[in-house]
Amino acid sequence: MTQLNITHVVVISLTAVFLLVALDRAGELRGPQPTYTPPAAPAPVVAAVVDPDKGKPPPHNDTVADLPDGNGREVTFYTCTACHGVALIKAQGLTRDLWDSTFDLMLERHKMAPVKPEERAEILDYLTEQFPPRRRGRNADNPFLK
Repeated sequence: MTQLNITHVVVISLTAVFLLVALDRAGELRGPQPTYTPPAAPAPVVAAVVDPDKGKPPPHNDTVADLPDGNGREVTFYTCTACHGVALIKAQGLTRDLWDSTFDLMLERHKMAPVKPEERAEILDYLTEQFPPRRRGRNADNPFLK
């Protein structure tokens, strides 16, 4: 009688396992498989400012009061914040010509909704008054350099 060495035992055992797995088409030897559950739908926005013309909330939580008080604040808010927040407006400091060309850019490249000429003039007046060009350079008002 021949003796089985460890190599033969390992080969026979692995062959048996591979055959069992290959022949287990019903999956009875495998444990339960994890199932995919889709994430829950996001909660609806409860308190948001709604543009009266468009009827949908803007993509931010800003309000009209976030802009400085002045003539044209509301029309500026509802026109500009339909696409971006107040922070982007406040970060600018432009001349009237640059505000006007920015307006053109928004209309042409970003497909902003058309604005009536009188509203555009009111918005440009407001932006020019509230967000004028900033001084250039760090040393403009440095008292130590005078």
